[in-house]
Amino acid sequence: MGMLAIVIAAFIVSTLLSGACLWLAMKIIRVNGTFIAAASIATISSLVGFLPVVGTILSAVVMFVLICKWTDAEFLPDAVLMVLVSGAIAWGARAVIYGILT
Repeated sequence: MGMLAIVIAAFIVSTLLSGACLWLAMKIIRVNGTFIAAASIATISSLVGFLPVVGTILSAVVMFVLICKWTDAEFLPDAVLMVLVSGAIAWGARAVIYGILT
């Protein structure tokens, strides 16, 4: 398996995990949105994150804009709380995955 295939596979798994965590956060916060929307938000913001220098900040801005556009979430407190909750869920999921793999 080539290095590019490994990077692409890791990107796909990571964005699907992020999308699932964002979708779970939507359900916890009680915001209406679909899994497709959550996965799309995660994928687009991850791709924007590849931009040099401004990628991280621009990725966060894109994520918040897409959350507010593709769900019924308001920026404060819904979108911010969704990102924080999905980050906590993702942290726990990655800890479980790394624990299984090691």
